[in-house]
Amino acid sequence: MDERVQKIVRQAVGKLIEDTVSNKSIQKSISLHETKIHFVPVKYRVLGGLIQSLNIKFGNFIEKLLAQVVENDRYVKALPASGKKIPLSMTAQTDALIDRYITSRQLPDSPDRCDDQFYQLLNTIFEIERAASLDQKQTIRKDVDALFKAKDGSTVYLEAKYNDDHDTGKFVDINRKFLKTYAGLVTYLNITNLSEFKPILYYFNPTKRWGPIYTPSSHIYRGSKLFEEYFEIKFSEVDYYLRLIGENEKILAIFDELYNKVRYLL
Repeated sequence: MDERVQKIVRQAVGKLIEDTVSNKSIQKSISLHETKIHFVPVKYRVLGGLIQSLNIKFGNFIEKLLAQVVENDRYVKALPASGKKIPLSMTAQTDALIDRYITSRQLPDSPDRCDDQFYQLLNTIFEIERAASLDQKQTIRKDVDALFKAKDGSTVYLEAKYNDDHDTGKFVDINRKFLKTYAGLVTYLNITNLSEFKPILYYFNPTKRWGPIYTPSSHIYRGSKLFEEYFEIKFSEVDYYLRLIGENEKILAIFDELYNKVRYLL
């Protein structure tokens, strides 16, 4: 097993826990539970709530994991915005254009394949954003799950999710956010050649639920495909280690420390 893969997963787990269980959030949870009558001791209710929060945020963990893979892989070069929430600029015209595209793809007479409509949308976004001045654009803040330079010199933007199992509304929101972040990155990165900037909607779990309604199959990657195409790190090793992570001594130590943190703050 590649020690580098284990380190990447541990770093992603540590970052998720750090973001979720700050002293401030623990104290807030303590204050909430101390006012409630319950036979379960406060410390265990607080600990259970934190663990449930971490469980809910597992999808966010995959985003952090991908950011760590990009940061550590020798075949790609992470760009400064990778894994960060950053301000992006986009015209109101592009914003409305993306909303209309999403709506049009929901109509009964919309074609099953979206390739032509998608590429036309990207070209129009490129033309609008390249022609507009900065004072014609509005600022939006978006999470950039991963952004890197590939070996072939192209720039790749990843919107990463764990599963392709979201309900209808959430699935629409994911695609809308994916397209609007892409539009903002066109200006942020000063893209001059559309063919050298590829947006990818990536699902870690290869199981397929939704078809290419808003994004064509050529821009939807699942499971090992992303790793095989861009990374030195192997998907099989990341997947294997994730399956064992709950029994890893260093991960267990993180949760033991979490318990001590809750216990002694009470």
